[in-house]
Amino acid sequence: MKHLKPVLLSIALISAMAACKKDEPAEVDLGYDYFPQNIGHWIEYQVDSSRSFLTNAGNPSDIQTNTWSYQLREVLVENITDGEGRPAQRIIRYLRDPNGNWQAKDVWWQTRDNVRAERAEENQLRVKLIFPPRVDTEWNMNAGNTEAEFGLTYEYVDEPYAVNGFIFDKTLSVVSTFENNPLVTKNYRTRYAKGVGVITFEMDSVDAQPSFQPGGPQYTTYDRWMWKYTLTAYGN
Repeated sequence: MKHLKPVLLSIALISAMAACKKDEPAEVDLGYDYFPQNIGHWIEYQVDSSRSFLTNAGNPSDIQTNTWSYQLREVLVENITDGEGRPAQRIIRYLRDPNGNWQAKDVWWQTRDNVRAERAEENQLRVKLIFPPRVDTEWNMNAGNTEAEFGLTYEYVDEPYAVNGFIFDKTLSVVSTFENNPLVTKNYRTRYAKGVGVITFEMDSVDAQPSFQPGGPQYTTYDRWMWKYTLTAYGN
C-alpha cells in the first residue's frame, strides 16, 4: 500500500488549498469604476439647455426663453498632478461644429482617491461621488470651493438603466437634497454607469422673487436655467 501515500498526500494538499481559498475574504466593490480614469476614455453627449428670464420686471408675460442644442465630447487626454500633489487626469472638452468637426472648447481636470471623486469644472472643484456609494449617503458637492453648500445623495446604486439605445447592468443616480421653496428651486440628477461615467445629467435651477398682486402673480426677478446631457457614444 506504499504506492498510495503520494496520492493521499496530493489529496491532502488540494484539500488544504481549498480550505485556504474559502478563508480568503471576498473582494469588495467600492464603486470606483463609476468614475473612469483611463487615458483615452471618451464620451459624447447631446446637450440641450435653456434660460428663461424676465425682461420687464413685474409682468410674467415678459419672460423670455433662449435655447441651445449642441453635441459635446469629453476625452481624458493625460495623467497630471493636481495642486495638492494628487494623481489626476486632464480632460479636453470639444463641441461639434456645423461641419461635423470637433473643436476644443475648454480644459477641465479630475481626480479620484479611495474616498471621493472630484472634478474641476470652470475652475470650481466639485465633489461628484463618495466611495463606497450607498443609498442615502449625503455630501456637499461644493466642499472643495467657496460656493454655497449644495447637498447631494445617492438615490439608487447598482441598478440597471437604459438610455438612448444603451443598456447598462449597473448604474447609480445622484440627486440633490436642496429643499425647494417659492424663491429658489434646484433639482439636480446625474446618472453614472460602471466603466462609462456620466450617462445623463439634468439640472433645473430657478431663482425668482415673486410678488403676488390682486391681479395675479408678479415677479421682481425671474431667472431659470435648465440643462440636459444625454449619452450618445463612448469608448476607450
